[in-house]
Amino acid sequence: MTTENPLVSIIIPTFNRAHLIGETLDSVLTQTYQNWECIVVDDGSTDDTKAIVAAHSKKDTRFQYFLRPTNKPKGANACRNYGFEKSKGDYIQWFDSDDLMHTEKLRIKIGYALAQDAAIVIDTHSTENRFNFSDNPELEVFESADFYVDFILGKKPVITNDVMVRRSVIGKLRYDENLHKAQEYEFFTRLFDQELKYCFVHLPLTTYREGHDSISKNTSKGNSAQVESLIYLSKLIIKRHKNEPEIVAKAERQGRKTYKNLAGRKNFKMILKHFNFFRKVHHKSATLFALFMVYNIITGRGFDQIKPKG
Repeated sequence: MTTENPLVSIIIPTFNRAHLIGETLDSVLTQTYQNWECIVVDDGSTDDTKAIVAAHSKKDTRFQYFLRPTNKPKGANACRNYGFEKSKGDYIQWFDSDDLMHTEKLRIKIGYALAQDAAIVIDTHSTENRFNFSDNPELEVFESADFYVDFILGKKPVITNDVMVRRSVIGKLRYDENLHKAQEYEFFTRLFDQELKYCFVHLPLTTYREGHDSISKNTSKGNSAQVESLIYLSKLIIKRHKNEPEIVAKAERQGRKTYKNLAGRKNFKMILKHFNFFRKVHHKSATLFALFMVYNIITGRGFDQIKPKG
């Protein structure tokens, strides 16, 4: 790693973003920190996305365009993983193709990463079209044990754009390409569950453009896949934190919310028919009971196919 001027790889998955990605790439181009590469991975766009990225690549060779390989599943996760494989940066900054970077985003984050010897630097985001910039933002520096629990409990909410990671700590971790819901959250639960040093910069350095469908929404496989993802994530969180009541309680509240939203108007006869079965099998987890019921209702798959292991 170049200690004084490390390379930052900005990895951007995209899908049919011709109307937005030009502005996103322009915000990368205006970065005051100059040692970056920007890797755009196209999930199979049918609009002019490729042409717009090509125009930026012609203007500046630090922009690179790749098409997601056909042997990888469709979706933002596979694009992010493929972009990481193609990247060379000492630090990785994931970003979304419909959002905007503050011109000082990379400079500030690299500055804190080097000054504090931090493995992960997290800034914040805003839906405002203008930045309230400060050259001396509030800064928290802490170890992973503190931040990880705050993240799980939602006390320190983080989106993909907020996180810059030292390449070496990613190791073999990858986004789960089978998930279609809460995929960034699931990835960060694994990434943050390490003995790392963090800098949390209390300054919005991304404009998050709400109202535009995200790549994950456009490439989702529908409700059944999303419910599978919620089941998987719920099992993972409860298994890891079964002796931590606050975290389990949060997971169970989310499970009840999911159950109400997705199953409230579905087949109640099926719920009643299998209630006793699930109460016996999953008596320790209201969350799993709720999510497995939702899964069966939406997919119609048999219960024997969705019993948890162990």
